[in-house]
Amino acid sequence: MGKLHPLINYFLVGLIFVSYLSYIIYYGFKRHITFFLHHGLFNHAISAILVILAVITGLAQASNPYIQQKTTFIFLFPHKWLGILLMVYTLAVFPVLWIKQKDLNWKWGVLIGVVGLGLVIAVVTFGWLLRLMFF
Repeated sequence: MGKLHPLINYFLVGLIFVSYLSYIIYYGFKRHITFFLHHGLFNHAISAILVILAVITGLAQASNPYIQQKTTFIFLFPHKWLGILLMVYTLAVFPVLWIKQKDLNWKWGVLIGVVGLGLVIAVVTFGWLLRLMFF
């Protein structure tokens, strides 16, 4: 099951990155174009399912003895916990955005998008560091 982690994760990263970017564009600049909000919510709904699968397959991959032997703790630990934090954040902000949608304050919408993008970029950075340095 751990071998599915890259497949699920790459698709998830693309969806969730575009979702948070859509929130920044909608709430920050283009309030009158609802396409960005609906596009972000649609991608976020799919990502809510995929992020759970990505964490489960990532934990299965991390329990692989080959991975544990070859990867150092200083790179694997942040990647794992940033992924779990991204899952919690993604699942926590989705109901807020779904319920509020157009009524959400623009500052909160931009903040949700920026924090989400930061988490996605951090997870991808540590993931690529793991792949480039050890595999």
